[in-house]
Amino acid sequence: MWPIRSALYLPAHRRDWVAKGIRVKPGAVILDIEDSVPPQFKPQAMSFLKDEIRELREANIGAIVRVQPIHDGTPHEVEAAVTEGLTALIIPKVLSPDDVRKMADILSYAEGRAGVAHGSVGLLPLPETPEAMYDARDIAKASSRVRGIHGALSGPVSGDLARAFGFRATSEGLEQMYLASKLVLDSRAGGANYPIAAAFGTPAADLDAVERLIRRARDFGYTGVAVMHPTHVTVANAVYKPTPEEVAYYEGLLAAFEAAEKAGLGAVSYQGAMVDYAMLPLALEVLADAKRG
Repeated sequence: MWPIRSALYLPAHRRDWVAKGIRVKPGAVILDIEDSVPPQFKPQAMSFLKDEIRELREANIGAIVRVQPIHDGTPHEVEAAVTEGLTALIIPKVLSPDDVRKMADILSYAEGRAGVAHGSVGLLPLPETPEAMYDARDIAKASSRVRGIHGALSGPVSGDLARAFGFRATSEGLEQMYLASKLVLDSRAGGANYPIAAAFGTPAADLDAVERLIRRARDFGYTGVAVMHPTHVTVANAVYKPTPEEVAYYEGLLAAFEAAEKAGLGAVSYQGAMVDYAMLPLALEVLADAKRG
């Protein structure tokens, strides 16, 4: 399942939207019971979760649930979500490593109650305060369940991270470079190798702007993006899937290096550049990713 190239946010109380989400073939659907669900509909959203996750599992699509920030009712929310096929939980507005450890404990109990394999459900902490952004590495390493830090890249319409950090989001995104890079590095340094970024803040119909934002996330090192509109899933899948040119390049690189090894060489000139063992892991990763389709 990991890395997840594209994840589509859907409000969990809109039961009929899951089938629509499946049709655009995201890597995962994020069933939201936080910001996109009005308070009076949250119980209904929770009651739908297991059926929605089953539907996604049958379609071979990951199921992620964004619960509310940790509060007294969190165990009830987690219990409503944990079932076979649940891929991960997003912890919004995570404040500290203690929040991650607390959620991991709640999740372990819920897995046991549901008969789900212990440790099978991952965590995606979403830091939305200056303190949490600063401590992102410690948050990432707080539990082996953490698959990646959930960051965000914004167009000119700013969200919570921009307000907390203090930058004013622009289309060019220069003001976001430090935070985006930091969260990717912190995630990987904490052992969570699949950081994911929400891509938002651009007009939904401006697919060129959406693509620029998603490419920016990929180039910063996020292994996938979470999007808010179904039309953006196709863009994300295309951006993250290795191109035929990339596949041909890395296949050729491996072939050239194999020939060099047979000749007793540890480095070889390939398409005008010297390549050695340091380049091989990336080549293998790209080709393995391409085989996923």
